[in-house]
Amino acid sequence: MPAEILPVITTTFKPEKHIPVEGASIIIKETSREASLKSVKLVSLGTEAVGLKFDLCGFPGDKVFNTPDLQRACDAIVFCQFQGEGYILCCELKSSEPTRNEATVQFRSSLCFTDYVESVLKNYHHLSIHGWKRRYFLFHDAGKTPISKPPLCDQVITNDHPEKAHFIPVQNGASIYLRKLLGKPL
Repeated sequence: MPAEILPVITTTFKPEKHIPVEGASIIIKETSREASLKSVKLVSLGTEAVGLKFDLCGFPGDKVFNTPDLQRACDAIVFCQFQGEGYILCCELKSSEPTRNEATVQFRSSLCFTDYVESVLKNYHHLSIHGWKRRYFLFHDAGKTPISKPPLCDQVITNDHPEKAHFIPVQNGASIYLRKLLGKPL
């Protein structure tokens, strides 16, 4: 079913809000000039994946809500499928490791947004992403520190809520395979 929904998600959003999919990969870029972590490449997402520059979408923005936390957003939201299952990847890039609370605020906004996308798909297209697995990833600059080996693939990743985001130290421009992010064996 995810394969049928991804093209609808693609056409639902304005093209300027998309992150281009090139060869089944997406490059998430940090727009701040001061950032030391400028980009991360997510690899093997599939050619039908949909990436959104969530921080540039203006959702929900300051036009309606007066609460500053509602105006925070993560850098990207990616809709993709892996082994027939739908996934929603909420991604944030940081130059240094932030506090868990700071990350949670941004990821809660993405949770609200994806709930809204679910409502749009249901009410306008009679489709659903309700059963899709949501995952939250915060990539932070590892600098010159060597990166230790990631946990074994068979360990269950429980980053399915904004409060449980997976913090991952990376080098600038790192390529990260979807299978590895999801903790799936080869």
